[in-house]
Amino acid sequence: TASTPLPNILGGTCVTLNNSPIPLLASSSGQINAQIPPTLAAGTYPLMVHSIANQAASVFPVEVTVSKYAPAVFVDANGQAAIYHQDGTPVTKNNPTTRDQRLVMYATGLGPTSGGAVTAGAAAPSKQLAVTGPVSVYFGPSNYSQSGIVVQWSGLVPGLVGVYQIDLYVPGTHMNGNALPVMIKVGGVSSPVTGSMVPTVTVN
Repeated sequence: TASTPLPNILGGTCVTLNNSPIPLLASSSGQINAQIPPTLAAGTYPLMVHSIANQAASVFPVEVTVSKYAPAVFVDANGQAAIYHQDGTPVTKNNPTTRDQRLVMYATGLGPTSGGAVTAGAAAPSKQLAVTGPVSVYFGPSNYSQSGIVVQWSGLVPGLVGVYQIDLYVPGTHMNGNALPVMIKVGGVSSPVTGSMVPTVTVN
């Protein structure tokens, strides 16, 4: 795992997107975590993996589509959304949230920010925060008004790369239930609520 500023070569590996190296967060034999530069325009680009040690590269590039918005909620191995109480403890089925509570949620792909400058490979700024555009959050089906959560703030976490924080308030009229699906909507794009790893939350 790399520290900031992120390197373009890590563990003898380099990844190029649109023929330019991109910052790497982690590199192993089975997985590479990289950052899409925040200044890269939406579009489809060739991606190549290069082994510096072996002086080799991918035989064929992979076409990668980059979108302005691609929201996704961070989850653990059980699909539990990365949502935390004010005291820092995670919201779980055994430690659920309740109505009229303030929470913090972590996500990625919330798109462009305003305020503090964001640079590829560098930690998000702290002196002037990088704030997202309008974000909507739902605990439960988004077509139910009782599913809406109040978003009090949304932006990049200072000191981290590509991690967004959303400060939430669960209104007193919110529905309750076990394993409610969690969805973020930004720029008209919704985070996934289908598949093998749907983020969920419990509200009592």
